[in-house]
Amino acid sequence: MSRFALEVANWAERTKREQSTILRKIALEVFSRVVMRTPVDTGRARGNWQVEIGTPRGDVIDRFDAGGDQTISDAESRITQWDGTGAVFLFNNLPYIMRLEDGWSGQAPNGMVRLTLEEYPHIVREST
Repeated sequence: MSRFALEVANWAERTKREQSTILRKIALEVFSRVVMRTPVDTGRARGNWQVEIGTPRGDVIDRFDAGGDQTISDAESRITQWDGTGAVFLFNNLPYIMRLEDGWSGQAPNGMVRLTLEEYPHIVREST
């Protein structure tokens, strides 16, 4: 391989790593905002946010996390495994999560996901 070809290959690999790092940073910020905006009574709704790469699962987990720290830590652990290609999902399968998103709780009258998606362009600008 010529020196020029090697330099191009190294640049491409470095660029790919930098892009995946930025995508992971954006995903974690988005997911963290959703988790922390989730209304808290017992912490079950906040604790049921889950992250999967490729395909979301359909289960409800038995986690109560009023502070959100464990949920965000688990999300970060999963996101660090993501290479930036394909899909990474944040999901919550509790039967009442859509009611919370639709403002059922006065703690989040404008939802959690909807509000975070409105901020997405700003999150991207901050992350790049």
